[in-house]
Amino acid sequence: MERTSKAGLMAQDRVEEFTARASELVASGRGRELMLMPGWWYAISAESYLDRLTETPDGLALAPKIKCPTLYVRGDKESRDNYPAEDFRTRASGPCDVEIVQDCDHFYSGREDAIQAVVSSWLAKALRLSTP
Repeated sequence: MERTSKAGLMAQDRVEEFTARASELVASGRGRELMLMPGWWYAISAESYLDRLTETPDGLALAPKIKCPTLYVRGDKESRDNYPAEDFRTRASGPCDVEIVQDCDHFYSGREDAIQAVVSSWLAKALRLSTP
């Protein structure tokens, strides 16, 4: 939450304000009430906000425990700070392939075929499937 908000998403520079509001709503039994975030494109319930704030694991901190093969895909238009693929690869205990897809945003808009090719190729390699 802190990292995405600092990048201009979610609560932006109002994390404390939204955390207090969500906490008040939950405490008063209104945890399912929706809140509109200044840097987000959909509403989020107070419960979900707090869950995201407190329960989302730190992927970089967990990376040393990840031993299975991992594919980390990021669009080149996404923030490296928000999606630190290279840092995850450095810290992971298992093999980690990083693919930065060119001309690609967070939603892979217009780049679905490139994403499909990256993911299916990686899966075929990871699962040792023969490719045509």
